[in-house]
Amino acid sequence: MTMTLLIQASNGVPALALGRGGEIVFDSSKDDALSGSREYRMLLETGLAACGGALSDLSLIACDIGPGGLGVTRTAAAFANALGFARGIPVLSLPAFELLGAEVSSGKPVAILRRAARPHVHFGIFRDGKLAHYEHCLEKSALEQLSNLDDYDLAGNIEVEGHDAPVTNMAAMNTMLERALDAATPGPEARAYPIVEVLE
Repeated sequence: MTMTLLIQASNGVPALALGRGGEIVFDSSKDDALSGSREYRMLLETGLAACGGALSDLSLIACDIGPGGLGVTRTAAAFANALGFARGIPVLSLPAFELLGAEVSSGKPVAILRRAARPHVHFGIFRDGKLAHYEHCLEKSALEQLSNLDDYDLAGNIEVEGHDAPVTNMAAMNTMLERALDAATPGPEARAYPIVEVLE
């Protein structure tokens, strides 16, 4: 059976997973010895060995494209793109805020805030199963917009005064696999391009 390679790094703690069908069969974030490693080749080789897979089993690479940590996101995308090019495998780009929204969603809107170059933030709102709004803006502007929401869940790495702490800053690999399998299959030449900050 073919496998999906999943790479998530924009939260600053890289993780690599393998999915076979709709099941995660390897997840580096669950292994303390591997968690956070940026040695993607080693992680992939370890994962394939652990689940009895081979490079030839990979049919899709899904890569978190941020926004978030710029260096770590670019490194993950570079690995995904190089492997995709070398093996002729399409790379599916998955925005981190869509992953976080899907992870946290419980019927209420999900507000997502991640640090950017001060005083800016990455700000998004996930509702009705999709990312409804995203912008790179001043933190003050994001907080003003949040004050207009009656109720919401919070994700990311920024706390909002008077609100519960963010639920998470990383989606579970099961959530990432579900989003990857639900997405339209990209063409064989598709590659990942990270979301970067707008310099003003």
